[in-house]
Amino acid sequence: MRTGYDVIIVGGGTAGCVLAARLSENSSRNVCLVEAGPDYGPCDSGRWPQEMVDAHVMPTSHDWGSGGEDGRTLGARIIGGCSAHNACMVIAGMPADYDAWGGEWKYATFAPFLDRAAAMLRTEPMNTARPAPMHAAFVEAACASGYLLLADPNNPAQPVGVAPFPANVVGNVRWNTAFAYLDPARDRPNLTILGDRLVGRVVLDEARATGIVLADGKEIHADLVILSAGAYFSPAILMRSGIGPEPDLRSLGIAVSTALPVGDLLLDHCGSGLSWEPTPLLHDTTAEHERAGDLFEAHAVLKAASSACAPGTFDLHLLSWTNRCDEPGRYSASIAVFLMKPLSHGRLRLTSIDPREAPLVERGFLREGGDLAPLVEGIELARTLADTEPLRSLLGPELRPGATPLEGYLRETVRNYFHPAGTCAIGAVVDDACRVLGIDGLVVADASVMPSIPRANTNLTTVAIAERVAGMLS
Repeated sequence: MRTGYDVIIVGGGTAGCVLAARLSENSSRNVCLVEAGPDYGPCDSGRWPQEMVDAHVMPTSHDWGSGGEDGRTLGARIIGGCSAHNACMVIAGMPADYDAWGGEWKYATFAPFLDRAAAMLRTEPMNTARPAPMHAAFVEAACASGYLLLADPNNPAQPVGVAPFPANVVGNVRWNTAFAYLDPARDRPNLTILGDRLVGRVVLDEARATGIVLADGKEIHADLVILSAGAYFSPAILMRSGIGPEPDLRSLGIAVSTALPVGDLLLDHCGSGLSWEPTPLLHDTTAEHERAGDLFEAHAVLKAASSACAPGTFDLHLLSWTNRCDEPGRYSASIAVFLMKPLSHGRLRLTSIDPREAPLVERGFLREGGDLAPLVEGIELARTLADTEPLRSLLGPELRPGATPLEGYLRETVRNYFHPAGTCAIGAVVDDACRVLGIDGLVVADASVMPSIPRANTNLTTVAIAERVAGMLS
């Protein structure tokens, strides 16, 4: 193994695979991609676990585990990262979401990178042309309730409506960034991929990054270090390196190199859901559908506007969801409701200098009072859809929240949408080119640099960020 490179990329997830592929296009640049989880090789290697390739379901076999107060997973520990275990929703934010980032990140400049990312992910209009009965009925009920059937959920001119979501699914395979970007680059002699290597910290020579230290103590040197370990682990690596909030670092005995508000802004969409007792009709029709091999847990999204939402946009996602239960021939029936422009945010802190210890995630959901009312409206909208044909014929009595008062129910059950962002935000921790403030040779390029969260599943935006940063560095 080489011990010196031009570029080290820490984290072979959604963003890291993009960066490794793009930066290694320059044959004179030696690039090393370091991933904490396993690298199963190219898509056609035959070594990928089936559950990680199958886009029908969201697997948990390669999760990091929990570091949060709510016990929720911190993402996927595998080459391809969260793009290797998500629901494959290729959704962009509204132009105003990116305009709020300012500078060269405004929508007019950033939109081509979103388009390039969608093309590289081989995005299709939907994950299947034969949706499960629950999903088809959800779309029809939304249309019957007055919502527009969208030809393209990413068209900003039509922000409200319902549709199957665009998906990075190729022949039922979850087309993650390892397949989309890394596979064509794997044979390049100037690209090294190191799997199962946990990174402890960045090596600093005064105010310059010179490499990384692995959890086993081995050092790898480079002229440029890029952190793409995601919104939970990029800030954790920075803090273990002495870059972060001074009081927190000193409390763990970490010498402070640069005091920055790392981890202070943890963003995510938040929400909850409803479930119903499925009718015999839902069980029977879904069982028949599954026998054809087409049962996807998620398929469609309703973009809706609460009464608090500004005109011409939306602030809610509603998703129908169905999957098999333990008992053969039995299925669940639920609708998830998420707030896409929350006012509240949380924070991320270290609990230990040991990289094997997960950071502490304080989500902060519903701390701002204005976040509760739109979610209540979203729950009520889901009930309206459930009482509208053809969805009504598939659903029996409401199981949850049932008679529980909605505000109390939401405070008890609020959860994340698996879209963490913001912990190394542009303007606070990194500059407009994603360089860490006050440190030479150190860049962050992943969802953690988002200074505010777009009204979208963040995978597409994260790929586009990596594309743009790679262009800046080329």
